[in-house]
Amino acid sequence: MNEFRGIVLYNIELNGNLNGVYTNDHPITNNRIFTETARPRDNETNVYDCFYFDAADGRVNCTLTFTITNGIYDAEWELENGFIFRGRGFQMNDRQIAISYWFNAIPPLSE
Repeated sequence: MNEFRGIVLYNIELNGNLNGVYTNDHPITNNRIFTETARPRDNETNVYDCFYFDAADGRVNCTLTFTITNGIYDAEWELENGFIFRGRGFQMNDRQIAISYWFNAIPPLSE
């Protein structure tokens, strides 16, 4: 499957970390709930060192970047292999962010 959609709900911790739970419509995950953790990068606004666990690959490391415009969160997860997930959502309250995301497996450009 080269394309799928999902949703992630982050809790914003007091130290700025994000702890998330997510699910998607990929057939391997079978709509199970998985976890994601993101830690803010020093001296970079809205950029996080992130990892999540999935059914196929176990732990996956990535960089999560938010661009926030008029209260809308555009999210991008860049994986170590160059693939990118994209999403859009909102901060729901003082302590939660909800993002709908998608993945379209277009291989990264080789250098």
